Amino acid sequence: MTGDPSDNPAPQPPPLPPVIPPGWNAGPGEAPPVIAPERVAPAAALFEGRLHPMTLAFSTWAVVQKFIIPFIVVLFLGRNQSFSALFFLLLLIIPIAVAVIRYFTFTYRIENGELVTAEGLFGRTERNIPLSRVQDIRIEQGLLHRLFDMADVRIETAGGRGPEASLSVLAKPEAERLRAAIFEQVSIARGTSPATQPQPVSQGHVIRTLSVRELVVAGLTSNQMASVLALLAVGFSLVDDLLPETAAERIGATLGRMAEELFSQGLETHWVQLLAGAFLLVAMGMIFSVTGSILLFYQFTLVRNGEDLHRSFGLLTRRSSSLPRRRIQVLKIEEKMLRRLFHLATLRADTAGSRPDQGEGGTSGHDVLLPAVPRDEVEQMLPEFFPDFERSEAEWKRVSRRAIRRGTAKGSLVCLVLAWGLWTVQEHWIALWPLALIPLVFVLNVLSYRHLGYWMGERFFCTRRGWLSRATHIVPIRNTQAVVIRQTPFDRRHRVATLIVDTAGQANTGGGPRIDNLPWNEALTVARTLARRAAETRYRWKDQADARPTLSHQQAQRFESPS
Repeated sequence: MTGDPSDNPAPQPPPLPPVIPPGWNAGPGEAPPVIAPERVAPAAALFEGRLHPMTLAFSTWAVVQKFIIPFIVVLFLGRNQSFSALFFLLLLIIPIAVAVIRYFTFTYRIENGELVTAEGLFGRTERNIPLSRVQDIRIEQGLLHRLFDMADVRIETAGGRGPEASLSVLAKPEAERLRAAIFEQVSIARGTSPATQPQPVSQGHVIRTLSVRELVVAGLTSNQMASVLALLAVGFSLVDDLLPETAAERIGATLGRMAEELFSQGLETHWVQLLAGAFLLVAMGMIFSVTGSILLFYQFTLVRNGEDLHRSFGLLTRRSSSLPRRRIQVLKIEEKMLRRLFHLATLRADTAGSRPDQGEGGTSGHDVLLPAVPRDEVEQMLPEFFPDFERSEAEWKRVSRRAIRRGTAKGSLVCLVLAWGLWTVQEHWIALWPLALIPLVFVLNVLSYRHLGYWMGERFFCTRRGWLSRATHIVPIRNTQAVVIRQTPFDRRHRVATLIVDTAGQANTGGGPRIDNLPWNEALTVARTLARRAAETRYRWKDQADARPTLSHQQAQRFESPS
C-alpha cells in the first residue's frame, strides 16, 4: 500500500485520564474541574559521575609493573624469545582490555540515600550501598596519583570482607566532593541541622598532629626492630639464591676466612669487633624502623569534623580516611614495653565489621587511630571519641588474689620441668639454675595482679591488664553484643571465672574487654548488669535518633536466671 505517510499515522499512546483534585465534592449538576495530567519524571541523582580517563593509564601501568621483571628475565634467558614475547603480550592485553571495559561502563551516583555503582558490558552488576551503613571512606594517593592530582576511593561498610565500592581512578577534587556529598546525606538522614553539618576537612577541629620528632620516637619505640633484624637474617640466608654462584662462593669464602681468623686468635682479642657488629645490626634495625615510621605516618593529622573523624598521613603514599565516631565499638589504649618507658601510648579503634589491617608496620596503617602520643594526653582526648565518656574517679576494681597463687604455680611448674630436663642432660648442680627463677616468678605475678582490673560506669565498661606491656579497653555498654562467662576446670576449683565482652568489631584491638580471675559471684553480677543495661539502653547521640538496644530483653533475662 502506497500513499502519503500522513494517511497512515503512527499509533498514539492512549490519553491519560483526567486528574480530579483530591477532596473535591461535586454539587448538584456541577462538573469537577479538570487538571491537566503530567507524567512524573524520576528523581534526578544528587551526585553522579564516571571514572577519570587517567584510569586507563594507571591500569596499564599497574599491569606492566607486574610483568616487566618476569618479561625481561624470560626474554633474555629463555630459549624461544619470540614465543615468550607473544605469551607476555597476551598476558598484558587481557587485563588491559578488562580495565578499558570497566572505564567505559563504570558509573556511580547518589540517590535515595544510597550510593549506587554499576559496571559491566556483557554482564551488568549494580551495587546499592545505603549511606547509613558506610563505616569508612578512604582516599589514597601514590606518587603517580599525587603527580597527576588523582586518587583512589575505597568505601567500606560493616560486615564486608573488603571495600564495598572501589572507585579508581578519580580526580582528587572529585573524590573530596564525593566524600563531602556522602557525609552531607548522612547528616541529613541523622537529622543534623544545617549549621552543624560537616564542613570541609581542612576546617574541622584538629585533635592531634604528629611532628617528625614524634615519629622518630615512635619508630624507635616500636616492636619492629626485631622484625627488621629477622628480615636481615633472612636476606643474608638468601644470598645464594639472589647472587650468581661465583659471587656467592667468594662472599662465603671471605666470611669463612674472617671467622677462622677470629676463632684462631681467640674471642677475647676481637670483642671490640663483636660489639661493633652487634651495634651495627641494632643501628640498622633502628634506621629501618624510624624510616618506616616516617614514610607511613608523615604529617599525621587527626581531625574531628562534626560527628566524623578524619585521618590523613603518609609521605610517598598519602592516605586519608573518615569514620563516624558514633560507630566506634571498642577503643584500645596500647602501651608496649618500650613505649611505656617513654610514657607513650597507641590508640586503636574498631568499628562494626572491622577487618585486620597490615598493622602499624605494614603498608596501610588504617588500624591505628593515633600512632604514638604521650599517655597523659589520652585522658583529655577521650571525649573527642566518646562525647558522653564518664570521668569517673572511682578506683579500679581488682580481681581475686588467687590470681597471684595460680600464676606463681604455673610459672614454678615451668621452672621445675626445665630444671629436670637440664638435669637429665647434665647431672650437675648448675643445671638446676631455673629453680632460682621461682622468686622472680612470684614478684612478676604480684606486679601483674596490681595492674589487672576493671571499672564499670553507667555507659562504659573498661578493663586493663599487663605490667611490662599494658592494654586498656574501653567499650560503650550500648555496643555490647554478648557477655560471656567462661570457666576452666581449674577456674571452677578456685571459684573464679573469665568475663569476656563481645562487640561487633574487634579486629584492630585484639579482642574486646576481657578480665580473668574474677570471683564467680562477682563475674555473674557484672555480666548480668552489663546485659541488662545493654538491653535497656536507648541511647541518644547528641541530636540523633535513638539507637536500638543490641541485646534483647530475653537475652538479658538469661543472665538474670539463677546459675
